[in-house]
Amino acid sequence: MKKDLHPDKSETEFLQLAYNKFCDIFEEIFNYSFWEKDPYYRFSRERETFLIYTEILYYEPINWVIEEIKKIRPPMEGGIASKLFKFIRNIFSHFPFFDYWDEVWVSKSLVNWYKNSK
Repeated sequence: MKKDLHPDKSETEFLQLAYNKFCDIFEEIFNYSFWEKDPYYRFSRERETFLIYTEILYYEPINWVIEEIKKIRPPMEGGIASKLFKFIRNIFSHFPFFDYWDEVWVSKSLVNWYKNSK
């Protein structure tokens, strides 16, 4: 049985929202005036792009494209980039304690805090 590769109505709605927001923030970040804004605002907008990007990764056809990129790009490039983005997203999601890039730090004990307590 052949799977329909086209998104259904709910997938289209999600993808449009995610893509539009990601592109709006991307465009804002690459505008020179963005870097003159408050550091907390800049950090928040950058954090949003990572969160949106990671949500988009849950859409299966996007992963098909990523798998193809891994085959045609230099070895490990796709895998490393994907893991780095997921790591940054996890920091933002699981440790929402930071307001600025200069405050962000991680340690092995912090990342494994729940596992270490068992």
